[in-house]
Amino acid sequence: MTQVVVNQVLMIFLLIGFGYFLRKLNVMNDGFTKGATDLIIYVTLPAMVLASMDRDFSKELASNGLVVFFFGALMYLILSIIAFAFVKFRGINDSDRGVYLYMVIFGNVGYLGYPIANIAFGDIGVFYTAFFNIWFQILTWTLGVKLMSKEKINFTRLILNPGLLATSFGVMIFFFSWDLPAVIKSTLETVGSMTVPLAMFIVGAFLADAKFSDFLSKIDLYIAAIAKLVIGPALMALILFKVDLPIIVKAIPIIMSGMPSGVNTAIFARIFGRDYKLASQGVVLSTALSLVSLPILLILVL
Repeated sequence: MTQVVVNQVLMIFLLIGFGYFLRKLNVMNDGFTKGATDLIIYVTLPAMVLASMDRDFSKELASNGLVVFFFGALMYLILSIIAFAFVKFRGINDSDRGVYLYMVIFGNVGYLGYPIANIAFGDIGVFYTAFFNIWFQILTWTLGVKLMSKEKINFTRLILNPGLLATSFGVMIFFFSWDLPAVIKSTLETVGSMTVPLAMFIVGAFLADAKFSDFLSKIDLYIAAIAKLVIGPALMALILFKVDLPIIVKAIPIIMSGMPSGVNTAIFARIFGRDYKLASQGVVLSTALSLVSLPILLILVL
């Protein structure tokens, strides 16, 4: 098992490396990365989720999915406690408070999490991650918006976001045992298979655009990244390793808790008038550090 995990981790590094050099060579320009990001969010990732959910209903799968869903709530509770403790003890000022809170609470569980789950477990990993990520789709458009702004919750935007729509429809397909026509499922699988390389390429391009000299004096960014990448998954592991459940049911929540800060941190900061540069630096730094922490986490839990 260890060799398999190592090989999968090496594949992640190689794909990210390809993206890094393609960006440096300007083969992947700003227009390409923007288009590829939209393609992942609105097309390939929903297709991957739908294809993974098209399977015969079983009580075991349903039960495990609901357990993973429960652990998703537990993870966000733990990360929220860590985040609020961090901003309090570090004395983060009010203008940056929302950015740091969002940075620690909301990881890249979709854009990066689904591909990592797919690499580690195949489509069954995507299946369980879809249950887990229902919380992200709900909380990022409620709690996340509240942290970044004083706007009222936009329930239309909450309901109509592509991740929640794909997951909701996928859950219906599974629980009602709707069989997708073979040609549609095959098409969804083909389109969904593009998610992993595209997502890793974009991560590499994201890192290629970073100026790491900007981070050297910002100790709070490092502490926030450590809280996100190390403390969160460590606490989840302490709880879940004591529970008698299938390894995948325990591994998915632990792995998702160790995802770097989500790209939405920077997107929301720009939308709601927060410090976009600080948010972007936090995302890039935690993503760079996750190249070390994630392989270790995968080896420990698998």
